[in-house]
Amino acid sequence: MFISKNHIIHLADGRLQPASTTSAADVRHIVRQALQQNPAAGIVIHFHGGLVNKNRARETAEQRLYPLYADKAGAYPIFFVWESGFFEAPLNNLKEIANEKIFREFVKKISEWVLKKLPASVGIKGAGGVGVNEIKLRQEFDDWFAGRRDTPPDALHKSASLSDAVIAANTRSAALDVDELNADITDSIEGDPVFQEAVTEVYNGLQPRNGLQSATRSEGTRVASNSQISKEAADRLFEPQPAETTKGFGAIAWWKVAKVVAAIVLRVIRRFRAGRAHGPYVTLVEEALRELYIDKIGRSLWWDRMKKDTADAFTEGNEYGGHVFLSALKEELEGVQTPPRITLVGHSTGAIYICHLLRSAARLLPNQQFDVLFEAPAATHALMAATVAEHGGRISHFRQFAMCDEREAGDTLVPILYCSSLLYFVSGMLENEPDEPLVGMQRYLSESDVYNADAFPNIQACREFYAKYPNSLVWSPSVAGDGRNSDGRKHGDFDDADAGTMGSVAYILQHGY
Repeated sequence: MFISKNHIIHLADGRLQPASTTSAADVRHIVRQALQQNPAAGIVIHFHGGLVNKNRARETAEQRLYPLYADKAGAYPIFFVWESGFFEAPLNNLKEIANEKIFREFVKKISEWVLKKLPASVGIKGAGGVGVNEIKLRQEFDDWFAGRRDTPPDALHKSASLSDAVIAANTRSAALDVDELNADITDSIEGDPVFQEAVTEVYNGLQPRNGLQSATRSEGTRVASNSQISKEAADRLFEPQPAETTKGFGAIAWWKVAKVVAAIVLRVIRRFRAGRAHGPYVTLVEEALRELYIDKIGRSLWWDRMKKDTADAFTEGNEYGGHVFLSALKEELEGVQTPPRITLVGHSTGAIYICHLLRSAARLLPNQQFDVLFEAPAATHALMAATVAEHGGRISHFRQFAMCDEREAGDTLVPILYCSSLLYFVSGMLENEPDEPLVGMQRYLSESDVYNADAFPNIQACREFYAKYPNSLVWSPSVAGDGRNSDGRKHGDFDDADAGTMGSVAYILQHGY
């Protein structure tokens, strides 16, 4: 029978009461309960992912995971509930950005010039320069943004038969003269009244009322619109007013706007050259968002804060939940000859939690071994490589469940705006550099010609770690047998929704890896 006080450790910013509803005494009680029961399947410590608020985490623990871990597998489950569900604000920002005229016009303009500059040999339908039909491209974008078509423009469709390494090799022939590109895009913008209108409306929204400008050189309606573009992006787009003026911007200089477009075009092409693009449309969107909206997409508000919470939980002190939990285990296991079987299960950001737990446990529980199950992990290869280098010997068994790249790339996070998964978004948008290798993404292991041992030693260290364990990686869809089945189709499926993965987890807890 599920009793919350026996199974849930609630943390806020890594802390116990008064920040959360769980006290240090509650944690010690949970640890004693788990060790006294000492079930054959051991203790399961579950860390949920980063799109889960407190109420949903508690509900999932009680209604879906407790029956799986306790009733079906016969283990004693402990759930860390850690207040990670504050993605609502950046998610709402992303939905609003998708509807901004300036964002849509930038995506169109960037697409046009990326296609003109990429050689046809990259396997993108519209690449090759002279063949770009701008009118058709714009119309298909309008239909896509309006929900009248199911996929981005045909010109952006990529051949599935070409690997990233082949695309990278074929892209290196692209001629990139920055000054020429700036001049060509300036000419293009000066002949594009729709693009001008979108930029001018944002410009007017940033101006004092007496500084509004019409979209073209001829007089027209001076429309202002509010935009979520960052202050830094506005400074790059528009000339500052003369020194004696304290507010607003000077007249729009289209060459300056063109430089911003060109910078995005160049970054997209360089990612293709390096074999590190996330597909044509998603890469365009990622680079446009990074250039124009970096402070609105959730990096500091959500992602950096979440990662800090996972580390803070293991700070020394009686207010930090992870530290108190491991300290209680240490006290209760004093003199115990046979340590219990402990399985750590981490979904998404929960895998980052586990990495920090292993580091802290090395000091507090030096003799304790752990089994580890990752589900669609959002940890970087850098963090994972550092963890296994220092603590890999304390991991008795390891298995990871995640989507194959085809499913990962097609798991839409925000309709129209971002057509790939949360892990793609984290990799492309929320880490310091675009295309940060994440443990839960198959591409970084399968595209070994790009992500090779010399250029990516952290990925290689993880490959070597995985090789130590039989069947360590399960990519959905998989029907490989007991403990290796998975049919997760979305990022959130793996810890509580996909019957295949949940069945595999239950089998592993009952029968081993």
